[in-house]
Amino acid sequence: MEDIYEMMAAMSEKLKKLDKLDMIEERIKGIEDELKSVKHSVEFPHDEIEDIKKANERTVEIDKKTQERLIELEATNTKLLNSVIDLKARSMRDNLIFYNINEKEGENTTSLIHKILEEHLGIENASINVKIDRSHRMGSKKSDTKPRPIVAKFNYYQHREQARLNGKKLKGTGIAISEQFPEEIARIRKSLYPELKKAKAQGRK
Repeated sequence: MEDIYEMMAAMSEKLKKLDKLDMIEERIKGIEDELKSVKHSVEFPHDEIEDIKKANERTVEIDKKTQERLIELEATNTKLLNSVIDLKARSMRDNLIFYNINEKEGENTTSLIHKILEEHLGIENASINVKIDRSHRMGSKKSDTKPRPIVAKFNYYQHREQARLNGKKLKGTGIAISEQFPEEIARIRKSLYPELKKAKAQGRK
């Protein structure tokens, strides 16, 4: 009988040890699950970072292509603008602008120009020999007494140059003449005029 008790005690002890093993296994499993969870939580931000990195690379590439396209469009726009300026300059090649010619209602500006050519610029029979395709006052009429300039388009460039070169004869009359240029070129010439004046004063051309 005593032997049976001893055997039962031994079995009970073994069962206790098995229970402890089960607890240890459960704890190990819990630790393993926790490690997996931690690993997943670490990998998730890593994947997110990779996605953000790829998205950023795509954005940089798109921005690069956009900048390249912008530069291309700016170059094309500059080329077109220069072409327009060139065409405008060519269309104005035969033009002269006359300043400070008295303005009256119902005037004939072409007749006024012919009169200036004959009386002040030494071009005989200008009304017959010098053909002016068209002429008109520039800008809208204002209330002040200052006359608007007259722009005249000569049919022949040679006649235009003859009038321009004789412009020095207008000194003292109050009348002046100048070539006509596109606004873009006129601004550049205006900005360079002080230097040109300074160079002439120093005896350089």
